[in-house]
Amino acid sequence: MANKGIEIVTLTKIEGANLNSNGTEGVISVLKKVRDPIDLKEYVRVSGQSLKFQLKQILKEMVGDEMISPVTKRKGERGEGQVLVSSGDPAKFIDDDLFGYMLAGKPTLKRTAPVRTNGMISIFPYQEDRDFGVRYDPSGAEEHNIHETEIATNIMRGNFFIEADRVGRFIAGEVENPTSVDKKEAERRIKALFSAIMMYYGGGHLSRFFTKAYPEAMVVIFLNKKVPVVGDNFRVKQEYRGGKYVMDTALLKEVLLTFNDHINKVYIGMLKEKFDNVAEIEKLGNDKIAVVSLKDLNEKLMKEEIL
Repeated sequence: MANKGIEIVTLTKIEGANLNSNGTEGVISVLKKVRDPIDLKEYVRVSGQSLKFQLKQILKEMVGDEMISPVTKRKGERGEGQVLVSSGDPAKFIDDDLFGYMLAGKPTLKRTAPVRTNGMISIFPYQEDRDFGVRYDPSGAEEHNIHETEIATNIMRGNFFIEADRVGRFIAGEVENPTSVDKKEAERRIKALFSAIMMYYGGGHLSRFFTKAYPEAMVVIFLNKKVPVVGDNFRVKQEYRGGKYVMDTALLKEVLLTFNDHINKVYIGMLKEKFDNVAEIEKLGNDKIAVVSLKDLNEKLMKEEIL
């Protein structure tokens, strides 16, 4: 059965980091956060814009500059000012294809991104923590300029959804002359995105708060309908066992069973040494679900027939 959609959900621990700042309040560089309407606590976020920007930089390293759309300045829609826009050539450039664009003009060309993301959000509430910085003048001629940066250690969940049947296909309103790339090239682009997500790095303040950000666990669901089924239901419990994570397998099992008719195939990949209940997770495996190491997941995704 054809794959119309692909859902990807990742989990990773970040340590003492400020991956995405929400600006400054006085002398404090604050984290981007969102408040839960039920427990009223704050959860750390990385915006979808930030995540896509970092993925574009990773893709540039993978496929080369010639496959990434150059950003140029153009006049705004009403002729005033200038805006930064991509080339709007999805047949040539992988990021225009995957992440979309809008070119104001006559006609206006707009491609809604086949790759959707809400960025990353923490599994657990924000525990207030700050790093104090100071610019020091050893001569004593100037006073110290103290500033603060909010930082967090947390488990971050990333969510992606790919409209697989739109990748590599460009219709009227997106381009002046409807066209497409061949199936092999479209699959190559999706697999490049898989690789970029699996080696994800980047964020703000990395010169002082460097942290690894690649997935430690990742679920990839190939779907016959364009409906995300896992969403926020891929999570770890708020406990360690022997210093290892405990995945909420009951929740994941229930949601996969509920949407079983929409699912063609599922891969659950993880760094197995980071999880205490690996045997329990492996019991989720069946004819549709494969539970593998993160290394094996990458190899299997590269061999997968997607379209």
